[in-house]
Amino acid sequence: MIHPSEPNPFLPVGATSLAETDGPSERPRTVLVLGGGGMRGMAHIGVLKAIEEAGIQVDAVVGTSIGALIGAMYAGGLSVAEIEPFARQLKKDDYFKLSTLRILLKGHRTPSLYQGQRFHDSLEKVLPVRSFADMKIPFYCNAVSLETGGSVFWGSTGFDDVDVIDAVYSSCALPAVFEPFEHGGNHYIDGGIADPVPLRFAKTLSPELLLAVDLTVKGTYKSYGYKKRAFGTLFRSFEIAEEVLVEHMLHLHAGPGVVLIQPKVGHLHRFDFEDVSEVIEAGHMEGRAVLTSNVATRDLVSQDIVEGMACPAVPRDYVTLHIDPARCIGCGMCQAVCETDGFWAQGGLASVRKQRNYDCTRDHACARNCPTNAIRLGNL
Repeated sequence: MIHPSEPNPFLPVGATSLAETDGPSERPRTVLVLGGGGMRGMAHIGVLKAIEEAGIQVDAVVGTSIGALIGAMYAGGLSVAEIEPFARQLKKDDYFKLSTLRILLKGHRTPSLYQGQRFHDSLEKVLPVRSFADMKIPFYCNAVSLETGGSVFWGSTGFDDVDVIDAVYSSCALPAVFEPFEHGGNHYIDGGIADPVPLRFAKTLSPELLLAVDLTVKGTYKSYGYKKRAFGTLFRSFEIAEEVLVEHMLHLHAGPGVVLIQPKVGHLHRFDFEDVSEVIEAGHMEGRAVLTSNVATRDLVSQDIVEGMACPAVPRDYVTLHIDPARCIGCGMCQAVCETDGFWAQGGLASVRKQRNYDCTRDHACARNCPTNAIRLGNL
C-alpha cells in the first residue's frame, strides 16, 4: 500500500488522487475490478449496466483477461448501450482460428494453437482508443512475464507506453491458445494466470469504494462437465488454480469497502458463445442485487432503482452456513480452509459456529473443498 505522503505512481500525470480525475469529493472514490473468465466475462456488461442504472460513478477500471477487454471498451469511452450489441453478435470464428499449417510444420514447437493475429486484429475493430493517455477513465490491465514470472499492470507508470490493443491482447493471451505478446525482451501472457481478480493492485489506487467482479467457478455452483480431453484437462486445471488464487486474494483483501459481485455463470463453459444474452443478464441481475443491498453501496443507489425492483433487496451483509450431517464425515477440511472460523470439526462431525457469518469473505473455499458436498452456503 502506498503511504499517503508519497506520490501515487499509478495515477495520471499531475494527479495526486483519484478524486482529482473526476467527480465531486462527497462521493466515494470508486475503482472497478473486472476479473477473468473467458466468455463468462460478458457478465461484466450486465454489471456495468447495473452500475450505470444505480448512478455510481467509476473513477478507475482495472481489468484482467476478458475483464481487460470489456474494461478497455468502457474506460475508452463506449457506453454499455454501445458495448452490448457488440457482445451479442460475437462469433467464435471471429476470434479463434486454428494455426493448422503451423501446427503441421512445427508440431509441439508451435507457440500457440490459434492465430493470435486474428484476435489482435479483432481488438483493433472494437477498442475505441489506442493510447492509455486517451482513456476517458484511468485504465489498467495485467499480464504475466514468462521470463520473470512477475506481473505488470499496463497503464501504470513505466508501463503506459504500449498500445492499448497490445496491452489487452497480452492480458487475454491464454497460454498455448494465443502467442505471448513480446515487449522489452519479455513475453507476456494472460494476467489471470497470477491474479484473476487483482484487488491488491486496485487498493494501491487508494479507493474509498472497490467494486470487484469475480467470475471464477465456485464450489456452490455446478461447473460444466469435465471432458476427458487434453484441452478439457488444460482448461479445468487452469480454472482450479484460478479459484485457489482468488480464494487467497479474498482472504487477504475482502472487507469493508470491498463490494464483491459474483454473477452465477460458473455452469457455463469458458468458450461458450451461445448464451451471451443469458450471461449479460446474469451480470445485470447480480449487480443490481448486490449494489442495492450491500452496506457500502445501498445508500448510493438511486431510489428509482430500489423502488423498481420486483422484490425487496435481501441484505448481502452476511452468509448463512449449512452442513448436511448425513454427508459429513468429520474430515475437518472446512475448518482448515475457512478464514473466518465458520466451522468446528474437532471431535466428530463438523458443526457451524456462526449461523450468520458476517465476516465471510465469499471465497466459497469451504464448499469447494468439502469432499462429500456436505456444505451449502446461503444468501449469496
